[in-house]
Amino acid sequence: MISKLDPGQCKLHHVQFYNLLPRGINCFAVNRSNSKLALARDDGTIELWSLAGAPFLEKSIPGWEKVSVEALAWVGDRLFSVGLAGTLVEWDLRLLAVKNTILVTGNSAWALDVSRDEKKLAVGTEGGYINIYSVENDEINYEKILDKQEGRIVCIRFDYSGDFLVTGSADAVRIWNIKKGHAVHKMTTGRSSRDKETIVWDVLVLKDFTIISGDSRGKIMFFDGNLGTAIDSIPVSKADVLCLAIDDQEKTLYVGGVEPIIRLYQRVEVTKANEKVNSFVRTLNRRFHTHDVKSLTMFHNKLISGGVDGTLIVSSFPPLTVDKYLPYLETPSSSMAAESRMLLLKYVNYLELWTLSSPSVESEKILQIRSKLDEHIVACAVSPSGKWIIYSSDSTVRLFRFEYRSGGQSRLIRQRTVPEQFEPCYRVEFTNDSKGVFLFKRSGAIDCFAFNNEDDFDHKQTIETGKWFADRVHLTVISQDDNFLVSASLCGAIVVFKREKFGKWKRLTTLPKYKLPPTAIAIQPNSPILAAVFPDHKIFQYDFSEYKFTFSSYLKLNMLGVTVNKAVTGIVFDPRNDDVMILQHDSSLVVSQFEESEADHTQRKRRNSGKGSGTEEDEGATPPSRRYSLKVLKKYSRLVSTCWLGNDELVVVEANPLSMVEHLPPAYRRKVFGTA
Repeated sequence: MISKLDPGQCKLHHVQFYNLLPRGINCFAVNRSNSKLALARDDGTIELWSLAGAPFLEKSIPGWEKVSVEALAWVGDRLFSVGLAGTLVEWDLRLLAVKNTILVTGNSAWALDVSRDEKKLAVGTEGGYINIYSVENDEINYEKILDKQEGRIVCIRFDYSGDFLVTGSADAVRIWNIKKGHAVHKMTTGRSSRDKETIVWDVLVLKDFTIISGDSRGKIMFFDGNLGTAIDSIPVSKADVLCLAIDDQEKTLYVGGVEPIIRLYQRVEVTKANEKVNSFVRTLNRRFHTHDVKSLTMFHNKLISGGVDGTLIVSSFPPLTVDKYLPYLETPSSSMAAESRMLLLKYVNYLELWTLSSPSVESEKILQIRSKLDEHIVACAVSPSGKWIIYSSDSTVRLFRFEYRSGGQSRLIRQRTVPEQFEPCYRVEFTNDSKGVFLFKRSGAIDCFAFNNEDDFDHKQTIETGKWFADRVHLTVISQDDNFLVSASLCGAIVVFKREKFGKWKRLTTLPKYKLPPTAIAIQPNSPILAAVFPDHKIFQYDFSEYKFTFSSYLKLNMLGVTVNKAVTGIVFDPRNDDVMILQHDSSLVVSQFEESEADHTQRKRRNSGKGSGTEEDEGATPPSRRYSLKVLKKYSRLVSTCWLGNDELVVVEANPLSMVEHLPPAYRRKVFGTA
């Protein structure tokens, strides 16, 4: 710790006891029309990512213990999933809840696919049944079941016409005529040994009805779908091939499996038996992951991959670019109680409360709260005073009063007398004086509560936001004086609320809407100025006391030598200097500092003296250009969040890299002859 700080310096508190566990990726599906990625993890959680601009996690549907999601598919803006429970589920992406559920014939469901015209949906099951559904006109209607086959259907794909289905199972690839309801071709794969069946883990269907399969022998096979005959077989790996992907031009094939290597095969023209034929030839190997690669897909010539290590990787070639997105929880995953120097950390189904160290005291875990029935925790927060703690799951919300005494005898008391409006929510925000709290509901309402004394917890107001927000609020910030609340929605709307007389909140203004939702927002501590950053790295500042933009630009992060394909996920203003912002970009802290001009100085004096004369009509005015500089302050490996503790101490929360590795299963290892 620094005992005496020079001007512009601050103390840096580096938190490294956030022990997140890895959460593997089971499968994902891309919605190309809306640039969305749906991703299912091994704990049953479904995450929704935006791929417009720099990818970022928009929202997540919490999972349940012993619930699996084995396949995902998009039909327009509708998301479907199947799992071992034997149900086809349609999800409500606004409420993040189940919209429709249909039991499928054949017990557990392993595979799911949608026709290219998005009119039919097929589900493959454990019992060997293929369930066909019509998904037109925002409905799900049962259509038919195809002939039963022996054994589980592991993978399923429609052909380009939508008239045929290709399935993979034990020892065989089958082609099904949907209208007739039975298999027209059965192509056997062969076995590596007589007593060990070959499982076809994935299949692809090309435009010319060439079928590509990947199986447990470590081979990819090529079939002619018109004739039902094998064309070629290529040994790829000593372990199972689990997933396949091909680019839009069908020239590059990507193969992943138990070996943590993604292999690239290029389609070239070769001569076989005096005839020129197109064949796939291996060109490159890429080792991006540390464990099994379980899912591959393409999006705008970029390869998206995921697997057991839980890391989502977006790569492209040429030139080679690799962007890794670690399996963090949905933000905010930490909450700071600045007055009492406490930090609340969110895990999947429990919370930890830590005291932060000082020159004379070490950091210490003082509390752990486990959720009821081990439900996934959706939202949590601790009040700045450290006295109140709230957490919410999908079905439960809890309010606790915490009385901390150093050296022991601390008490955690559940507040059982609460208003009826105190219901489960997806976001919690305390005011800076710890006397109020906002709960953001799935219905779109914002409920305001007040702490009057130790036992008096009252509901004060409900703000209905449906007329401003077409999607859920994903970012919120409260001004230092507790007079302004800013909420940003995934629909792109940013609304400023102001506290009026008698503590009532009223909309002050709605900012001009940008084409993308923001990824980070913050309010200057000493001025009513909002800063926002977007996935394409556009940044602006907006003075909502004068209703006008004061700055707008695009961050030139490529000049700093950092990746430009990562979103800025956090903004903190320096409380000692309004012209300094610290941006959390990937795992780097980037300092942005304005060079104040004469006009800026005059405007600041007018605002501080209360002589601002701006009106809401000024919103469309072109913001003035201001010179600013960018500088990388510090780089980390797994940066989670950043916040100020007082005026001279910056707290940086980083996920413990060891905990995210040591709980992974052993990776595939192949002994090479003559080496240790």
